[in-house]
Amino acid sequence: MKFRKTVNVYSLAVLIVLAAGAGSAFAQANEVGLLLGGVVTPKRDLQTGTAQAQISTGLTFIATYGRRIVDGDKAALIGEVVFTATPLNEIKSANLTLPRDYSSLFFTPGLKLKFFPRSVLSPYIAAGAGYARFTGSELRLNGQANPGRQSVSTGAFNYGGGIEVRVFKYLALRGEVRDFITGNPSFNAPVSGGIQHNILPAGGFVVRF
Repeated sequence: MKFRKTVNVYSLAVLIVLAAGAGSAFAQANEVGLLLGGVVTPKRDLQTGTAQAQISTGLTFIATYGRRIVDGDKAALIGEVVFTATPLNEIKSANLTLPRDYSSLFFTPGLKLKFFPRSVLSPYIAAGAGYARFTGSELRLNGQANPGRQSVSTGAFNYGGGIEVRVFKYLALRGEVRDFITGNPSFNAPVSGGIQHNILPAGGFVVRF
């Protein structure tokens, strides 16, 4: 699939840049972020009938690692890896053959451009591409076993922005919004459109070292 091949090439290129940056030396800043958020997914139209799949907001755990590649007073370029895990997105629909819920994992290496990195307030924009995996529930909405394809792997692309507020030299608070664009989970029924938007507002803290 062309989308997946493009994503894989992009991810490999970013990882090579990160590895090169790690080998280059002079004290480039590292940062580790831990955030909580909630994935918001717009309702999906089913291709058969008038039913829709309404997807609940799912509590999401986010871990990030970043390494500064280019450092400046007004802007800094950071290579980062973003990992998210959403244990439960519930589904409601008049079509009772759909799964009750699904979980998701996103892994997206990418780049972040941070403005005024030495200031108390540092806004940023970011984008990345990588891998998504959706795992459907064992039961359908009608209570019967779900014999359909329960796990789906697909490419993922994310973009968004946020702001960091420095609390101490090595600690900052972070708030951000990203849209993870992926292929479709397995709904046991065809849905309109070949992609799904997974919008993730999140907040947490960042440790720099």
